[in-house]
Amino acid sequence: MISSTNIKGKTQELLKPFAERAGSAGISPNIITVTGFIFSFISGITIGMNNFFVGTLFFILSGLCDMLDGIIARVNGKASRFGSFLDSFLDRYSDFFPLAGIAALGFYLQDFNLFILSLLSTVGSFATSYARAKAESLNIECKVGILERPERFFLLLAGLITGFLVECLLILAVLSNITAFQRLLCAAEKLKR
Repeated sequence: MISSTNIKGKTQELLKPFAERAGSAGISPNIITVTGFIFSFISGITIGMNNFFVGTLFFILSGLCDMLDGIIARVNGKASRFGSFLDSFLDRYSDFFPLAGIAALGFYLQDFNLFILSLLSTVGSFATSYARAKAESLNIECKVGILERPERFFLLLAGLITGFLVECLLILAVLSNITAFQRLLCAAEKLKR
């Protein structure tokens, strides 16, 4: 796996003081989760309208919310089973919206590469997340894979910022689907024992 553990740990330490202040101000982690969902929706709409500046800005804001909600919950003792479910549930939509915006733009511009690669990236992202969730429901752990959610986020962000969107989508489509099949193989191996 392309490990984001160190980056994630350092980012959480950096955001911890803000999370503590947000918690003491009464800001719920679930509100942050829903706000990130809304930002992702706006990102997808504006990307689909070929406004990459605004789309990228809201994509970044959505990612920040995705990092903050869990930190706020842990730091302030507000973690809950519903909050965890809500976060995972809305994360699937947040994964979908920007890629759907790219697919819509590709369709409008008749750019076959943008359209197909965004669809392949979407199914790879969903299959990766589903494989882990289904494995966990069967009491096995399958966190293996070369591209998890944080890496998918930064890869798509790199494409939006640099303009190498097709190239980044190609990497995202290939590696996310490879990751899904790595988890399938992991689950198959563990379930045969």
